[in-house]
Amino acid sequence: MRHLYLFSGMAGVQGPPLAALRALYARPENARYFTGAAEAVARVLDHVGADAYRRELPGGIPLTAWLRGDTPDAGAMEHSIVDGLFAHIYQLCLLQPAVGRAAGERPAPVAAIGHSLGLIGAMAAGLGMTSRREYTAFCHDLIAMTALTLIRCHQSAPPRTGAATPMAAVLGMPTERVRELVAGTPVHLALANSDRSHVLAGDPADLAELRTRHARRLAEPGVQWTYLRSTAPFHTPLLEPAVRAALEDRHFMTFPLTGDRLAIPVYVADSPVNLQHRGDLLPEVIAHGVCRPLDWPGTVRAAIDGCRPDQIVDFGPGPSARVFTRETLRGSHNGLRYRSIPAPTA
Repeated sequence: MRHLYLFSGMAGVQGPPLAALRALYARPENARYFTGAAEAVARVLDHVGADAYRRELPGGIPLTAWLRGDTPDAGAMEHSIVDGLFAHIYQLCLLQPAVGRAAGERPAPVAAIGHSLGLIGAMAAGLGMTSRREYTAFCHDLIAMTALTLIRCHQSAPPRTGAATPMAAVLGMPTERVRELVAGTPVHLALANSDRSHVLAGDPADLAELRTRHARRLAEPGVQWTYLRSTAPFHTPLLEPAVRAALEDRHFMTFPLTGDRLAIPVYVADSPVNLQHRGDLLPEVIAHGVCRPLDWPGTVRAAIDGCRPDQIVDFGPGPSARVFTRETLRGSHNGLRYRSIPAPTA
């Protein structure tokens, strides 16, 4: 059977997978991995300084304490820095060479795709590392770059005021009508998740104004506007300075990341769709994960056409990427199977 690996970017309404991470942390075989993850996060926080993150996370990110059972500070689990970082740490732990495979839980892939920041997990899967020691060292660097990028994103994000957030889902409206909605405004069509599921992003004040101006259209039957709990306007040019700032510190990534190192295809929507045909992957993956618009139907179709999978293996966390994939392929590829890697429990 031909398996396509699938990775979500953030956990979404389910929140960061803290319970699953605690279950993984309790397993002795994961001790080295989580030690490296905690060191990576602490190293980045020390590098950027408290002023870079205290406004967002006053208590910092005491990863080991949280994994051992301490209660996170109020609001921490709703913050996109923690949500994105925890999703990333969770996926990378599941991908360890000696975990899952030994228990028969993880079939080998023919390709991988990642929704938003999930592209980082897809790239890690695509490298096909077999040495656990090498993989753990690689994850240390990758977790550091992810934490750094998420912090820089929030330094670049516009301030949040009132009930509006930097991102809002618009459901039940075709893509072209959504494009018309934002045309000529500072609001961006950030994510096309399926043909009738989209996310707008920008300054929260601009989103609130857009919603008021088009209240009648947004109240049409079947159309729904929902503010997301994201704390930064991901997949917009507003975060391009954050990507540049993160890449100024790319020394955190000591492993060479180039397309020719990928053992399997990792797909995106824009040409060349297979990252194996690109050069330096670090700026590509970070930009696709945070500041470039996401065309998920285009990504899914590129992968389906390119690798002809029989089954999609979903690494989560949460069902969002799987739901969007099913919506995109509705009415076609009816024989395609879906399988979720079960979340670990204590």
